[in-house]
Amino acid sequence: MIKGRKFAIFTMDLEDLTDTGCIRESDLDLHEDMLDGLDEYVKLLDKHSIKATLFAVSDAALKVKDKLKDYIKSGHDLALHGYDHAAPITLDKDEFREKIRLAKNKLEETFGVNITGYRAPYFSLDNSRLEVLRELGFTYDSSKFDFPKRNYAAQIDTADFKKVAENIYRRSGFYEFGVPLKKFMGIRVPVSGGGYVRIGDWGFFASMLYNYLSNNNYYVFYLHPFELSKVRMPRTPKLKSYDKYYLRAGIKSYPRKIERIIKMLKKQGYEFITFSDLAKRLEAGEKMFE
Repeated sequence: MIKGRKFAIFTMDLEDLTDTGCIRESDLDLHEDMLDGLDEYVKLLDKHSIKATLFAVSDAALKVKDKLKDYIKSGHDLALHGYDHAAPITLDKDEFREKIRLAKNKLEETFGVNITGYRAPYFSLDNSRLEVLRELGFTYDSSKFDFPKRNYAAQIDTADFKKVAENIYRRSGFYEFGVPLKKFMGIRVPVSGGGYVRIGDWGFFASMLYNYLSNNNYYVFYLHPFELSKVRMPRTPKLKSYDKYYLRAGIKSYPRKIERIIKMLKKQGYEFITFSDLAKRLEAGEKMFE
């Protein structure tokens, strides 16, 4: 059992249903955005006094502008997920810089807050684009997800960063907050949410998560609005069978799984925090993990 304080960050990649990879790459003409999943997530977290970090695609944020303003006022934190949902490694550095600059400015103008955090669509970020974020005034990123079996896979090398805690790295006032995985039989297994937790076997996941939480002091959970939406998933006849399954499987049971994850975290003594608060407190010299 690890000693010291433990912290958990609950996040959402706030994006339209049509930003989902399998739909974005098809020629389906869908009109449902399923952004009501944001409301369901906030309601669930508010029951436990947990404040979320919301990584927003700029267009999606504008669609739910009024509600999002209320959520920000109540303590939930807004960060950037992109101008659109294009994988950063498919853009050259100049195009990436311009899109991030435009999206950051738009969110700051609309919501009256400083946007200091970023998570890449598909977790698809490398060091050269990470440097662009630093140049544009970001103070943290949460795109390091070392699971190789994913679309647009890219790697962030933290060799020249100082390791603050497991999966947390700092360099010159900038923080990289990795998304945790758990090793199982030599394979890195996601334990942080998304489709991996929603679709996967709960018994297997729960045992993996319990082991991870017992031996670490940092946890990140993430999901997407459609995974909690009350709107009926539209027909997607042109998608592959696996993609249809990915979009629909485990939706009804996901809120219960999230509640059980929160219960596990509380039992293990985790405190809940936003990424921006964690970065500020670490930078101020607070001994967060001691």
